[in-house]
Amino acid sequence: MGRLFRLLKADETDVKVKQVKEKGAVALIYKTSRVDMDILDETLGEENWTTDYKEIKGVLYCGIGIRKNNNDPFVWKWDCGIESREDEEGNEKKGEASDAFKRAGFKVGIGRELYSSPFIFLNVETVADGKKYKLKNPFASYEVSHIAYDANDKISELTIVSDKGEKVFEYPKKYGNTAKKEQQQEAVKQQPLPATQPTRETPKTAPKTNDKKQNDGELTMSELVSVWGVKNPEETMLWLEKRIGVYRDEWTLEEHKLARDFVKIGYEKRKAEAAKIRQALQNAGGEVPFEDVE
Repeated sequence: MGRLFRLLKADETDVKVKQVKEKGAVALIYKTSRVDMDILDETLGEENWTTDYKEIKGVLYCGIGIRKNNNDPFVWKWDCGIESREDEEGNEKKGEASDAFKRAGFKVGIGRELYSSPFIFLNVETVADGKKYKLKNPFASYEVSHIAYDANDKISELTIVSDKGEKVFEYPKKYGNTAKKEQQQEAVKQQPLPATQPTRETPKTAPKTNDKKQNDGELTMSELVSVWGVKNPEETMLWLEKRIGVYRDEWTLEEHKLARDFVKIGYEKRKAEAAKIRQALQNAGGEVPFEDVE
């Protein structure tokens, strides 16, 4: 059965900054309740959808009832919301009601494609704020200028611009020259791979540089485990997809090589850190419980 509601357009998708880092900001894309109402009207007609609210154990639930024809019974989908405003003017419940409505909208199929959003890191200026960071321009806003979907209704392209029209995020991100690749590799040095902190368990053998399949071909999960000593290959592959900006199924050999370079950076870091731990234990006269990475 095909989808009932169309996919969201760029101007129906908003951007919210969730966390500010030293080199940019983490953001997410979302829909507003007005978008849900407009699409319900557009698809079904004003008379063929309705809402209801119920409070269950102190939690507010919203239900959206939909039907295709005036004489059909309504089909209901329910979900709860969370309070999103705190201004002592009664808007806490208003925010909760709006959130419940949007979540119920996901249940009937409006905007569900947003769940396939890639990791969004905005290339924006930030400044130190004590031990944290904040946007250099606290009044800056961002919007989706382009969004596209694949045959499975997953987001395949996404572009975000600032209120000045400057591109701050693009997915997928293509690397056109060696300089950009080197910049990306340098950035990865500041962000270690998941779960690759120094541990007492380290790979017992070094990567085989003469293994052409492992060093020139596609990067596989078995290689991550057996060659590079990665403990959680699935999470690492997801991390690599986000860093490269392309789904692994669509990687070219060049992108597989770039991913392998990122993994090698993490491996070399762990190798150096393991050596330091070993030396410290030896200096203290303790027993070394693991072998060095050769």
